[in-house]
Amino acid sequence: MGETRKLTAYDDAVLTNLAREFSCTDIEETEAKIKRKLRAKKLGKYDQQRVNRLRRLKDAVQTEVLKCDESKYYSKLAGEFAAMKDFDTLRMTDDFATAFPEVPKQSIHEFVEYFIYLHYIR
Repeated sequence: MGETRKLTAYDDAVLTNLAREFSCTDIEETEAKIKRKLRAKKLGKYDQQRVNRLRRLKDAVQTEVLKCDESKYYSKLAGEFAAMKDFDTLRMTDDFATAFPEVPKQSIHEFVEYFIYLHYIR
C-alpha cells in the first residue's frame, strides 16, 4: 500500500492544483503552485510533459462534470440535491484510466471524486 501511495503522490499533487484551473486561469500561476508543492513535498522535479498529460486528464474530467446532464456519466439518481451518486464515478475512472494509461488508476479515481465534489456538489 505504501509503495502505491508513493507512485501516485506526484500525480495527486499536480491534479489537486489543476482541479482549480479553468481556461481563464493564469496557467503560469498554476504551474508555479505545482512547482512549489512538488518541491515542498519532495516529490521530484517538475516534468512539463507529465503536467501537460495530467492537464489533459483534468480537461476531460472537467468537460464531463461541467456539462452535467449532457454527460454520459450523469444520471441524477440521488434525488433533489447534488450528490456523488449523480455521476457514475467507477465508469468514469475506468474510461479515463483507459484513455490515460500512464496515470495511475487510483489517482484518476481520487481526482474524479475530488473534482465532482469541488465543482458539482459544493
